[in-house]
Amino acid sequence: MRFTESKKIFAKINDGYFFVIVIFFALSLRLFDLNNRPFHTDEAVHAIKFADLLENGKYIYDPIEYHGPTLNYFSLITAKLSGENTLSELNEITLRIVPAVISLILILMTYFIFDNYNKNLKFIITILISISPIFVFYGRYYIQETLLVTFAYSSLLTFYKYLTTRKLTWIVLTSVFSALVFCTKETSIIIYFSAISATILIYLFDKEIRKRIFFVKNHALIFSIIFFGISIIFYSSFFSNPSGILDSLKTFTNYFNKAGSSNEHIQPWYYYFEFLLFTNNDLIFYTEIPIFILAIFGFGFLFLSKKNYLLKLIALFCIIQAIVYALIPYKTPWLALNFWIGFLFIASFGMESLLRKFEKTFIKNFLLTLFVLIFLHSFYQSLIINFAKPYQPENPFTYSQPTPDIISASEKINKIAEFDSMKNEIFINVIAKDNDYWPLPWYLRKIKNIAWNNEVKNNVYVYNIIITSPEFENEITEKLYSLPKPGQVNLYVPLFDDYVAIRPNVEIVGYIQNSLYDKYLHSSMKNSAE
Repeated sequence: MRFTESKKIFAKINDGYFFVIVIFFALSLRLFDLNNRPFHTDEAVHAIKFADLLENGKYIYDPIEYHGPTLNYFSLITAKLSGENTLSELNEITLRIVPAVISLILILMTYFIFDNYNKNLKFIITILISISPIFVFYGRYYIQETLLVTFAYSSLLTFYKYLTTRKLTWIVLTSVFSALVFCTKETSIIIYFSAISATILIYLFDKEIRKRIFFVKNHALIFSIIFFGISIIFYSSFFSNPSGILDSLKTFTNYFNKAGSSNEHIQPWYYYFEFLLFTNNDLIFYTEIPIFILAIFGFGFLFLSKKNYLLKLIALFCIIQAIVYALIPYKTPWLALNFWIGFLFIASFGMESLLRKFEKTFIKNFLLTLFVLIFLHSFYQSLIINFAKPYQPENPFTYSQPTPDIISASEKINKIAEFDSMKNEIFINVIAKDNDYWPLPWYLRKIKNIAWNNEVKNNVYVYNIIITSPEFENEITEKLYSLPKPGQVNLYVPLFDDYVAIRPNVEIVGYIQNSLYDKYLHSSMKNSAE
């Protein structure tokens, strides 16, 4: 008896050490050097949208753009904790830490819910999720996808826990996570469709699960109250914008149309698996083929078994999502996260099943060695994708990603704006067709007087600095020297010494009034000499 108790205590201590190590690696991968990649256009757009909430306490849900309110309200927590109260005080780390930390919820949920299910499987899944290159990459990205995926899979895990225990705690957590899914992004409808379809399929074809799936009447009521309560609170902006509740439903019409009409993002059905399974270019070799093969083994073992209901639910959930996202013409790389997380669960089951199947043979040692190599390979790929090549176009997870050009160009403009007596009082005109100047508004957020235009106005000559795409250069030059009255013409000189692109193949050029530039250069040389 004493021996058995000692063994259990030892196992718990080992579990504790394992948990600390996994969280340490997960946190390190997600938080280290968090600003090593320039802000993506979408990140910048969300940051500017969040600024209204930060500075004015105002959030209005927009059913056309920007997605749901959770990212904004959770960002308010990190901004306040950091003591940042204005847009100009915000920085990339304060914002990116939101998805980075929230992604840990899925690791925690997996660890605790699989605790009594299968400990070896728990270890394998938590390791794979913690070091997964795609999950780490978008966990360091200020967009909604990581929040959405974390809440979605957490709701599945807690839902299963509720079915096996019937405890109120688990239905409350399921309801909270399900509501947060709805409040995060409009693609929540795909998640609900996939989750309900997966549950129905298991219910129809598995007699055992039929005995488990039923709600206690009061718990169903509690689930509904919490779900609608959280949804109303977020979409009504904490009761300050009641129309946001209706807008949260109207938005689906917009996104249904958008899914098939945005030519810029139209991709073939195999797009996600193409870059996930095999990316090979001059800079990066990336492959998830080992995980994919293990997932195939996992699917096979899973549906040949009579148990493993939770994993069957996850398997069907991710397969249905993969099919739906493959069929939708509108594709961006981060959408792959929705189903690939499920593949990680099933690949883990494939590993654990193979080890169990060959437990008493020499093959087990070979498999153990192979799986350790797969873990190391995944960890290595995570380091390359997230730290060695975090913004390069060759990285399979970057998508029209700005390069460091945007930072160096913005730093120069900000320095000119701040020097001597001109502090933030210079006037800048940014001109780009279809407002294609993002993420410049984020990088120039400390400058007050900026006009953002998609055409050349006749008053262009009143601005101290002009930033534009090359296609407007001739028109700008003509207006700069033909429209001002005699004696009021300013000479403009190039602002940048080299080619500058805000994103791959999206060049910008800059002009600055010669008199201002001379003052700036003189001041810079004087400060350097001192």
